[in-house]
Amino acid sequence: MLKKHVKQLSFSLILLSHLGFLAAILYEKQQNIYVSIFVVLVIVLLLIRYKKTSLKAKNHDLEHVLTVAFVFFGAIITYVLSVSFKLSSVLAASLVGLVVSFVPSFFKKNNFIKGMPTAVYCGAFVGMTNVNIAPDYIFIALASVITGFLLVGTKDAFHGFGGKLGTLAFGGVTLAFFITFIISRWL
Repeated sequence: MLKKHVKQLSFSLILLSHLGFLAAILYEKQQNIYVSIFVVLVIVLLLIRYKKTSLKAKNHDLEHVLTVAFVFFGAIITYVLSVSFKLSSVLAASLVGLVVSFVPSFFKKNNFIKGMPTAVYCGAFVGMTNVNIAPDYIFIALASVITGFLLVGTKDAFHGFGGKLGTLAFGGVTLAFFITFIISRWL
């Protein structure tokens, strides 16, 4: 029962981040009728796709913890390469993705390791966040953990839905930004 609620929460957060992003575009470009029509069409198509997405919950407890850890690892390594070693964020994420893509070939019998590059690469998208948004490692850590939970929560959803990892990273960074924004206003 709890797993189904986690999946529904993850799914709802991703839907809200999609709709919020599209609403921001619509608000910003409200003078251009073609952009408005396009955004409304995308919203309708997204809602149709979300309506058809299954939210079946499966039990993979250890796998879930490791998935969150792999997202964290990908985000931190990408951020370090980008900020400390002054690589472009795209190059840093590409290097992380390239290196981790070879790991399953060393552990051919382990089925879980086959999915590890996906989680690390999702974290690499989090690590690409601009320093103006993500000023420190604490922010990246928070965003990567949130993204890891979103990845776990949508594990069996969004199959055939392009851009899943980037969307999850966007959702995790957005939620982390709002959390840190609210905390900074209270303190």
